[in-house]
Order: sequence, then structure tokens, then C-alpha cells
Amino acid sequence: MHFKNKGLIHKAMVLMLCVMMIGNGSIVLAASDVSSSFWASTQIDSVVNKNIMPLYTGNNFKPDSVVTSLEVVTAIYRTVKAAGLLDNVQMGTITTKHEADIKALGIPQMYAPYDSDVYSAIAYALEYNILSLDEVKIFISGSTLTNVKKVNAAVLISKALNVYKQENLNKIILLSYKDSAEISLSAIKYVNFLIEKGIISNKGDSEGKFNPNSTINRTLLAVMIDGLSKELNTEKAVQPTTETTDEPTTEPSDDTGTVTFEAEKIVKGTVKAVNDGDFSVTVSTTAGRDEIYKLDEAKVAVVGALGSFNDITLGVNIVLTVKNGVVTKAELDKKLQTVEGKMVQLTDFIGTTQSRRSIKIAINEKSNEFRSVYNDTIVTINGLPAKATDLKPGDRVIVLYEGYDAKRIIAYSENYEFYGILGNNIDTKLGSDVSITMESGNIFKGTSKTIVNYTGGSVSYKTGDIVKATLKFGDIVKLEWIGQVKTVVGKVSGINIKKSPELTVTLTTGKDETYAFSSKAKLLNETGDNSIAIYDLRLDQEVTIDIGIGGITKLQLGRKIVAEPTGFKATISQIVDSSNILLVTDENNRLRTVTFPVGSIYKATNFKAGMVVYIDGKAIADTIFEVIKITVQSE
Repeated sequence: MHFKNKGLIHKAMVLMLCVMMIGNGSIVLAASDVSSSFWASTQIDSVVNKNIMPLYTGNNFKPDSVVTSLEVVTAIYRTVKAAGLLDNVQMGTITTKHEADIKALGIPQMYAPYDSDVYSAIAYALEYNILSLDEVKIFISGSTLTNVKKVNAAVLISKALNVYKQENLNKIILLSYKDSAEISLSAIKYVNFLIEKGIISNKGDSEGKFNPNSTINRTLLAVMIDGLSKELNTEKAVQPTTETTDEPTTEPSDDTGTVTFEAEKIVKGTVKAVNDGDFSVTVSTTAGRDEIYKLDEAKVAVVGALGSFNDITLGVNIVLTVKNGVVTKAELDKKLQTVEGKMVQLTDFIGTTQSRRSIKIAINEKSNEFRSVYNDTIVTINGLPAKATDLKPGDRVIVLYEGYDAKRIIAYSENYEFYGILGNNIDTKLGSDVSITMESGNIFKGTSKTIVNYTGGSVSYKTGDIVKATLKFGDIVKLEWIGQVKTVVGKVSGINIKKSPELTVTLTTGKDETYAFSSKAKLLNETGDNSIAIYDLRLDQEVTIDIGIGGITKLQLGRKIVAEPTGFKATISQIVDSSNILLVTDENNRLRTVTFPVGSIYKATNFKAGMVVYIDGKAIADTIFEVIKITVQSE
């Protein structure tokens, strides 16, 4: 018996020695379908042993199985949980908070081989702004889970990592991939973050490509998830917050057709409150809720005609068009009457209700008007919210009223300066009516006189000129020419990031121009549906730029033609030689910018102001046309 046991021990030792001599090539991991010689065996072994990416029935890992978006999010959640960064009680609360929204999308609660972690994983991603609910919507198409693109998986993992690292990802980035131009600008900083952390390579595949739009398999996911796991365990993690905001992760999916996240809705109701300070309104909706919306970027229409924020008063019916959370249009169904003059007197309260006063307005030297002013009458002085009791004799006032009740009072004091864009031509020798669109979007209307102090301009000021106006009791006493509203197309040739950043653009004429950024500048991607940061800009990118008050007011990547060839008749108002563009006014009195493509037989210098022309062209943007053919009709 003793010798028998000894023989068994000897055989076992020989077997172990044989295994060692054969080498790792024949050692099999816990996953029966992954050999230890497999290039990612270490990473797969790690995520399996930590129960981050479990095995399927039969101990199969399925390394070549294509990964869905749902699997990426679930694997991320299990990675964070394995790192000890999630509290079970906290996650129970978070899951309950989002469960109804997730269930309504038809997402399955069980997902092999991850069991019941699905809802908790999505709730975690929603809570920490790794995902938006709109992005979750395309995780499933009918009853089929959609596959994930490589770039989307990278962005999700990167966002999850930075919940705990909280690093500034906004920087000038130049990726070395040969297909880096195919990576959306909103994703570049996240891909770069994973490169910096060593989670993915900066060299790409054998051809030097990242292949952002390709699908990935479980092997590649295991590699990235293992990198995430190591990073979460290398340093003490920062306590995450739920206050971060980021761009949408998911791009259009090849599996479900074109998907966009332009959630547009219509809001109908009556105006309950108006805040001139931030251009917001409180709307009592037809659904019985009070909702607040900012209208600083909205076009206001009053009974179909162009209006401004100043036309909005309490109780008026309003219809808002909201796109991606931004109000783009506000429509009012009532136009109020207007009386304009100088404020003479505001009485004390009339009657016992302590709610009504009377304002006396001098229309001219011999005529006065009276209107009732109430506690809720909206008042602005020099564009800022004020009270009726702040009005002073001599202030210029514009009163919007219904019956004899003042609904809004717009006042200007003795001295006031503002920047704006001219809405009409002005002859400095003769004087004329003046319309100026202020930076706030409100429209100032007044009269210039020959004694006005004009500086910086030429003999006349033209529609689209940027000006600084100085008022005295609402009368223009000085008008300073600042620049010209224009749209330019060119390539980025310089990016100067400082307290007041600047951008240098090489125009189609070959000339370099440098512009500052307006405080309200909007930077958009190629399709105009995603905001980007200055750090997302790269040299040699083609851009379309709107120049307005303060410099660049809008920058959009690319020179995308958005309409089929069309034609219209217009009068040339100005030639801008430096940018090789024409500023024209069409038959609807709408200002448009006309550009010339590289190699065109036409140039801006071939034309003169005052010419009436017919333009065949393509719309690059709403008011920008690229010439195909231009015919002079008269002067």
C-alpha cells in the first residue's frame, strides 16, 4: 500500500513536470474556449476572476462574440462595483429613481451572462452622466439589442473613469491614427484620455487605424475593461458627483439606421412671469404645470411678424419650440398697442387696493397720454429689470398697453451706451430713422440727427454694421462704428487659447484674419447639432464663422451645403474685399451673405453696391449662399 501511494505521487509529479515543459500553450483558463496562448488571455482571466465579465453556460467566454451597448454599460458598472466604489444601499436608491424610465424603453431586466445587474448598471450611468436617457433608447431596436461602435464603447469607459479621476480633458489634441478624422470631435478627448491612461494604443491596428465605427468583440471589451479596473485601483478615487454634464456618447448607429438626439417639442401655455434679467419666462402650460424657459436664443414672432423679447407680457398666449433643451422660437398671439414719449410723472397709488398708479407720458410739447400701471407691470430701464418707481422724469418710455392698462414699460435714462447691429442704412449727413438689434436680441428704434457724433465709420453706415450707440434720454447722440457683421469660410491656421481666446482663419482668398470670441459664441460640429469646445478645434479644419458683436458669435465645422441649387433676386449693399463676399438684401428685405467658391470666375470686386443681381447658388447655412452663377440686372 505504501509503495502504491508512492507511485501515484511520482506519476503526479511527472505529469506536472510535463505540463511545465510543454509551456503555457496548452494551459487552459477557467474559460474553456480561451487558451493561455491567446493574446488577451491575461486580461480575460482578470475580468473573469473578478466576476466583471462572467462566463456563459459551459464555461465559455465567447471571445469573438460581438458586444452590445448594454454589455459595455453593464461591464463598466460591475468594474466600478468590484473596485469598491459603489455602496449597495446607495445603488438601491439610484436604481429605484431611474427604474421606471428604463423599463418604459423595453430594456430587459436580465441579460446573460450578467444576470440582473442591467437596470442597476443603466441607472448608475444615468445618475453619473455617463449616459443620457436618449442614448439608452437606441440600446434596443424592437426586441433586438444593438451592437456598440468602438468609439462609443471607448467614450463610455472614458467617461466612467473620469467620474473618479476628474481630470480636465479639454486640451489641444492631435491623434496619430490615420483615420482620426472619422472620430467625432465630441469623442476625441475621451479617446485621448484612454490613450493617456494606457488603456488603448495610440498606434491603432496594423494599418494605423482606430476604426471608430467598427463593432468590437468580447476580447477587446475585456482588454479595455481590465484597463479601467486597474486605473480605478491605482489611486484613491475621488468621490463622484452627479453634477457633471457632457456631450451625448452615441453616434448614429449602423444597426438601427440614422439616429439623432434632437429632441424637439412644442410647449403651449400662457405667460405667468417674465424675467428680463436672464430673458426667461414662466409658462403655465396646457398640461397644468409651471415651467421656466430661457429665450435668449429664441426668435420671437408676434402674430406672425418679427418681434422681440420686449413684446412678451403677462397673460399672453405663447407657443415655444424647444430643440435639444433650447428654445428656438416663441410665438405670441397678441400684439399690444404702443405709446411712446417722455415720462412726466408717476402718481401714488390710486384707490384703496394699493395696486394701481397712473403714468403721464409727454408725446410732444402739447400732448400727454395717461396709462394705468400695476404692481405686476413689467418695467425695464436701459434693458435691465426695474420697478415703475425707478422711472425718472425725462426718461424716454415706450409703453405697451391693452385698453388703458400698461403691460410693459421700456425706458431709457439720460445716459446709456450699448452695442448692436444696424438694421438699416444711415446717411450721416442727412440723418434718418435708426433700427439697432441689441446684443440681448431686443430692437432699439430711434432717430439720428445731423448733429450725431459719428466716429470710426465712413460717410454712411450700412445694414449689418456693428455699432456702439450712446443715448441721452433715448436719443442717439453718438454712434461709433465697430465692425461689420459677416460670415467667412476658411481653414483654421491658428488657435490662441488665453483669457480672451482668438482664432486665426485662412480665408478662401488666401488672407489670414484673426477674430476674438464673443461672450455668447456658439461652437458647433459639422451637423450643427452638438456643441463643442475651443479645445476640440484642430489646425487645417475648414470652418464657417459668423462675425458679430464681440467677435465670433458662431463657428461651425465644415462647409456643408444644406440645400439644392436655388436662385433669388437681391440688391448688393456692401462688398467685403478682405473676405471675398457680398452682403445683399433680398426682395423680402432679408440680409444675406454671398460667398464665392475657390476657382470661381466671379469675385466680390467685380460688383458694386447698389447693383440689382440674380444669384444662382447653394445654401451653406440659413442666410449664406455660395454662388454658382450671378447675373447683373441693373444698378
